[in-house]
Amino acid sequence: MLPESRLSSLTAVALTTAATLASAAGAPPSAQSAFFLTRSENRNQVHYALRLDEDCRPVGTRPVQVYWRMLERGPSEVEALLEVEQPVYGLEDPQSVEATAEGWRVRVRLRAFPSRPVDITTARVDGKCQVQAWTKLGNSVSRLEQVFVKTSWPFSVDFVRLDGVGPDGQPVHELIRE
Repeated sequence: MLPESRLSSLTAVALTTAATLASAAGAPPSAQSAFFLTRSENRNQVHYALRLDEDCRPVGTRPVQVYWRMLERGPSEVEALLEVEQPVYGLEDPQSVEATAEGWRVRVRLRAFPSRPVDITTARVDGKCQVQAWTKLGNSVSRLEQVFVKTSWPFSVDFVRLDGVGPDGQPVHELIRE
């Protein structure tokens, strides 16, 4: 269940974002999107991307970057989050980075869902860096692909849906309502 204060913040930001977009400042070319968030009111997406070096190692102490893909304006348009959007779409500190047997893992918490950590992993697969996000969906840890927010006019969120792939390779969805 989404806490009422988080749901209210999510609603306010979702409805004001379209009217108050920031100037362009996008993701660096070395960042690979792990998952993204969409909203019902337009095609724009909030991406959560991991900055990597040439060895697939996370760069810096805050390697996960959050930015807008402004698909309403074009496929390559990106913008930074506004300060007012940080409480809903931003990440809490810290971002813990650790080496694993396969590569690297960065643990993040979305400010809107601090009790549900997301592990973003990277590993070299077939000579390329592979980035994936993992969190609990339903009863198991699954690969997170997308978060969808269904909003209603004037200031409400109907639901939040988490979409991913379960351990058995099958699609998995979790619906969060107020």
